[in-house]
Amino acid sequence: MSGPAVKRSGVPEVLRVGLIGVGVMGRAHARAWSALPGAFAGVYTPDDSARQFARQHGVQAYDTLDDLFADTDVVDICTPTPSHPALTLAAARAGCHVCCEKPAALTVPDVLAMERGCEAAGVRLFVAHVLRFFPQYRAARDLVVSGELGTPRVIRLNRVSAPPPAGSWLLDERQSGGVPLDLMLHDLDYARWLAGDVSEVYAVQARRAEQVMVQATLRHTGGAITLIEAGWAAPAGVFFTSLDIAGTAGATEWKSSAPPPMWFHGAPPPASPQEGAALPTLEGDPYTDELHHAYHALQQGTPFLVTPADAAAAVALGLAVQASLETARPVVPQHTGQEAI
Repeated sequence: MSGPAVKRSGVPEVLRVGLIGVGVMGRAHARAWSALPGAFAGVYTPDDSARQFARQHGVQAYDTLDDLFADTDVVDICTPTPSHPALTLAAARAGCHVCCEKPAALTVPDVLAMERGCEAAGVRLFVAHVLRFFPQYRAARDLVVSGELGTPRVIRLNRVSAPPPAGSWLLDERQSGGVPLDLMLHDLDYARWLAGDVSEVYAVQARRAEQVMVQATLRHTGGAITLIEAGWAAPAGVFFTSLDIAGTAGATEWKSSAPPPMWFHGAPPPASPQEGAALPTLEGDPYTDELHHAYHALQQGTPFLVTPADAAAAVALGLAVQASLETARPVVPQHTGQEAI
């Protein structure tokens, strides 16, 4: 692979970013890119929505994808999932690095094709699994990595929102993958990040019109069990998440409805008589942290926190949840992220 910049010699002080898509995620990404002076170059959509959006952000509205590719170093794809593979490969052929919203694609072969296409073109692919950048979730993983929790044994993750609005492409599960690939995917990726590869998935669901709740049990190869509940079933305007990690030396938990600090329940430090220690107040915008991480990794040639292999493994887990729902049986994921492409 070539250096961090493909279309320009050396390492540019500023990488120009072109955004495709101005929906909910496109708007979140635009705010993040706008915080990097000179980075946000412009936006493309197949309709006229890019023009007003570009005026609001003081950037250029490109008339064609080729125009955007020619004028940028990094392409950020925030479009419906089925379009991700083709857009990624087109950007790569044009010599642009790619940031792509999750899920990377609806099938593992498509994710692997995106990875191969970027490698062949000498560019890099970052898939935006933003949960890894939420401060609470990162702090909880730090407790696992540091050994303060001992070996993880039981992980419980919860993510419940209102159903997508009527007419949203997300409600077409052929396009979005439904709850397993669009919503639960966050926690499937996080569980694997915490406790390693998954050997078996079992899932059940309840449906009532557009309200869907899915519960999945993951058996990790290292011995941990993860229980995930995710769904489009909350009242309008409600979004709730939580985590609970129990290990051999302690446990940590957090709820989005709770006060900001997380709490670590375990053996106190020798010099402290207290039963638990509060982590510092956690602040920050995870979308900004995520994209700035990707941007600086591209500038400096350093590793991404999320690899294409991670993205493929997450899609495989989402597909395993789908398969278990369809068969009412445990399913072995068809890709772990360890396979060579």
